[in-house]
Amino acid sequence: MDKTSHFDTEALVMLEEIMEDEFPDLIQVFISDSDPRLPALQQAYDVQDCSSLRELAHSFKGASGNLSALPLADLCFKIEEKARDTNLDGIQPLITAIDTEYRVVKKILLSLIK
Repeated sequence: MDKTSHFDTEALVMLEEIMEDEFPDLIQVFISDSDPRLPALQQAYDVQDCSSLRELAHSFKGASGNLSALPLADLCFKIEEKARDTNLDGIQPLITAIDTEYRVVKKILLSLIK
């Protein structure tokens, strides 16, 4: 699996070095916080709740960026911007892309701590 397509690998290595023994905990917290975000994004979209969609995407963007999962953060930013403008056109494909990207990111992160 190619980490460079899904992470700023230099930043991720630096984070791992800084966090040392706490890095696995950081990964687990990210995953436990992120797993419910995907269905929540879908639900917010289904009910056309732009405010919740924006907040969820913003939060997911920040968490992803903190772990240097920049492509995932960028997808979340796109939803955040659309929801801010109350433009839900093209949101469903972005949610699908986030789901796909998150699955890869999660798999890579878990491989780093096992």
